[in-house]
Amino acid sequence: MYMFLPFLIALTTALSALLGKKRVSYFLWWVLLVVTILSFIHHSTDSLNLSF
Repeated sequence: MYMFLPFLIALTTALSALLGKKRVSYFLWWVLLVVTILSFIHHSTDSLNLSF
């Protein structure tokens, strides 16, 4: 998974919001949410074996 992708989408979302592109920024926010959730699901499939 490309770990820079959420940061790139977040930067693009912030820039579109600053430029007043309301519909684009909402769409990109939802894309960011989906990418973040999919990344979390992909990386959190195993339990941690911790011993203290």
